[in-house]
Amino acid sequence: MSSSDEPDAVRPGWENFAERPVPEVHGATTAPEAELAGVLQRRHEELAAARGASASAATRVHATLFELAMLIGTLEQQVNRAGEAREAVDEKLRHRELKNVKDRMLDVLRGAGVEVRDPKGLAADEVLDWADPVHWLQSPEFDAEVVAETNEYAVFHDGAVVRFAQVVMGAPAPALAPVPTHAPASQPEPEPEAPPEPDPRVRKPEPDAETPPGQTPAPTDT
Repeated sequence: MSSSDEPDAVRPGWENFAERPVPEVHGATTAPEAELAGVLQRRHEELAAARGASASAATRVHATLFELAMLIGTLEQQVNRAGEAREAVDEKLRHRELKNVKDRMLDVLRGAGVEVRDPKGLAADEVLDWADPVHWLQSPEFDAEVVAETNEYAVFHDGAVVRFAQVVMGAPAPALAPVPTHAPASQPEPEPEAPPEPDPRVRKPEPDAETPPGQTPAPTDT
């Protein structure tokens, strides 16, 4: 690749040059063309070293993928055996075989600088930078905001997160407002009963003008 194909960020600029006394070689000064050729030569050596490092990293990645592919094939065998009748394979043996394959796969990843983390049970502040909440649960069983469930694990490479975990967060249930208790409504006082109407069949005695005060008038025939 020619120097013209390189991005601007990696091209040598004027800041790579500085004024200095022209060196003398066997009594003769070095031509500017020779100086420029030396700078370009060093630049090509740096690019070659970077390409070599990238190739080595790619080789390690390929080796990791090939190892994982083999382990996935082994895992498929164990999964198929797990579908057989319980009498054919002991449950403890089946669990031990699956766990062994899982541990080997994780060891291969750790050897390549890859780490898988499960954030379940951690506080919200601890997973703030490497977990994405996809849902929230509110329940009295939670005393604080924590990861209640993990949908997808987080992946780290050389200590830096490269894939965020997908989690369900748990939070305390909000306190319910107390229900106000109302005093029983006062019963309205009964209205006083009206006096009974007089019987029209009963005649009231009419006062006698000639009857002296304090005496009862004589009864009259009806």
